[in-house]
Amino acid sequence: MKKLFFAGMIMVLSLSSHAQYTREDTDSNKARHPQAATDQDSFWKHLSIGGGFGLQFGTITFVALSPLFNYHVTNDLIVGAGPMYQYVNNTEPYYGFTYSIYGGRISATYFLPGVLNNVALLAEYDVLNVPDYYSPFPQITRAYVYIPLLGIGFRRPIGEHSYYIITGMWDFSNSLLSPYANPTISAGVDFGM
Repeated sequence: MKKLFFAGMIMVLSLSSHAQYTREDTDSNKARHPQAATDQDSFWKHLSIGGGFGLQFGTITFVALSPLFNYHVTNDLIVGAGPMYQYVNNTEPYYGFTYSIYGGRISATYFLPGVLNNVALLAEYDVLNVPDYYSPFPQITRAYVYIPLLGIGFRRPIGEHSYYIITGMWDFSNSLLSPYANPTISAGVDFGM
């Protein structure tokens, strides 16, 4: 029962994780491992992979996948891009529906310096293809929506390259087709490479 509870908690926390993998380059590491310091200065040391996923099964089935591929400009500034997909199927009598949302996003995360280094400022721009229930034309059933999001996050390290992150994002699109509600609160776990 404890293993099932732990697995459930990991899934809940992973619903929307963001891949921010912090690497520290200390002078002592470079002195002890001169070859490793040279290797770490390559392009590949600045990359990380993460993102989010969500699953729910039952009367309402929900599947969400949103991997994020990041480039660490500095230890504090991270930019990323990735695809997004959501599938929803509601089998309730008289209220049932099925739809998919897909698209992509770009994001930027800046961790504040000093004692606030676990606090992040977040910016994201999503381009999503969504069901258009407001279209006056019956043959047009889908539309693209462009969604600028801004927010703040807090991370809690759980290892050298892993942490929990909680974010609050606000949708500034003012679109009726946006799948987001303000604020969008998400929690996740990030495991670095």
